[in-house]
Amino acid sequence: MWPFSSSSERAAPPATADVPASNDATEYLRTHSFEKSAPADAATHQEAPTAAGLLRNTALDPAKLHPFANIKDDLEYLDFDEGKPIEGGKTLIHTNNFTDALCYGTGTTYAGGLALGALVGLREGMTRPLGVDSPTFRLRMNAILNQVSRRASLLSNSGGVLAMTYNIFDGTIDYYRGKHDIWGSVAAGALTGALFRCTAGVRSMLVSSTIMMGVAATWTACKQSFL
Repeated sequence: MWPFSSSSERAAPPATADVPASNDATEYLRTHSFEKSAPADAATHQEAPTAAGLLRNTALDPAKLHPFANIKDDLEYLDFDEGKPIEGGKTLIHTNNFTDALCYGTGTTYAGGLALGALVGLREGMTRPLGVDSPTFRLRMNAILNQVSRRASLLSNSGGVLAMTYNIFDGTIDYYRGKHDIWGSVAAGALTGALFRCTAGVRSMLVSSTIMMGVAATWTACKQSFL
């Protein structure tokens, strides 16, 4: 039919596909067959992970966690016995190890010698004759300063050297003996006095050693009595 035709005839409807006569479900199931699909690969189905499985199968490499930390497989524990004072090693000032005792002992002895030398120098400067009948204030002050600097430096330096040497000997003896007592202190005092005057002759060494033995024994006895 032409598009602009005035004919009243209508085009015939398109032919429909043949449909089965019966739409019954029973008939459909009877005429069709169904096959069970093959099981999927077992690797594609994994069980859900559990905490026990993760902890049991975990193999961590500590070096990969932080390469620059130098982490090892074995654990390192803190050594709380390090710095523990030995038996009988009580002091006026709490010290953790040998270096603390060495520094504190040397420093306090040096400061004590400095103060004692200043007092001795002050006394000598005040009473020392200056060779004039009526010395001026400037002359007296000059004499005091000279005596203070002389005595203070002498006593502080000598005391610091003696204290440092004594602490080294005492710490070494206590380390090998494993304890601190009056006998170790006396031995350290004897060695300190002998070394301090070793260039002045045998007699001077014996005198100095005897004095240091007495000082060390007195100091240790006082510590054991009051601490």
